[in-house]
Formats: sequence, structure tokens, C-alpha cells
Amino acid sequence: MAQLTALTKDQAYAIADSLAQASSLVLELRIRQRTSLAPAERDLLEQYENHLDQMVALFRAYGISLIAEGAEQARSDIEGAIAKGKAKLKRIADVKAAIGTAAKLVDLGAAILSRDPFAIGEAAASLHNGN
Repeated sequence: MAQLTALTKDQAYAIADSLAQASSLVLELRIRQRTSLAPAERDLLEQYENHLDQMVALFRAYGISLIAEGAEQARSDIEGAIAKGKAKLKRIADVKAAIGTAAKLVDLGAAILSRDPFAIGEAAASLHNGN
């Protein structure tokens, strides 16, 4: 099995806090757009918000470990991608684009849980390259 590298407690908390902020932005969007959201859109946004909250709890409780090879680049990718996702959620007016961004943030969280720097890089790239 490949060696795992644990991020420091401060690094893991910073990532968790940033994902928590992203979750709050999804909540704000859901509240702000509540009259124009279709029930399915509202449900999806709430589902993504819940997934992000669950990941935040896991990262705070257990920290974050990454496969050692590429771990430093993965950490950098994570921080940049979450920042990009939060920026998108702050300025997006199109609900479908916001749902897509929220889904990509959840995908990034899942990639972090996988501990695979390649998967993290792909998920981060999807946040950087999307609208």
C-alpha cells in the first residue's frame, strides 16, 4: 500500500473551514433563490449542502491524509479549487450553474476522502475549468 501523508491539523481545519464556507454559500443561494427554484433544484442544493457539511465534520474529526506521492500538489489543488468554487457560488446567478458548482465541490470532497492526489487534481481542475 502506498504511504499516506497526513496534513497538519491546521491544514486540515483550514480545508474543512473553507468547505464549511462553501456549504454556507449553497445555503445562502438556496434561501436567496427560494421563490424561483424548482423543488428538484431546491432538493439538490440541500443535498449538496448536507454532503459538504458531512465532509467538514469528517475532516475536522479525523484529519486529512493523502497518498504521499503528489500530496503537496494535491493540498495546493484543494485550496485553490475550493476558493474558486466559493467565488463562483458568490457570483452565479444561474441556478443550474450553481448546482453544478456545488456538485463539483462535493466531488472534490469525495476525492479528498479517496486520498488520491490524481483524483483530487481532476476534481480541482473541473472547478477551475467550469463556468
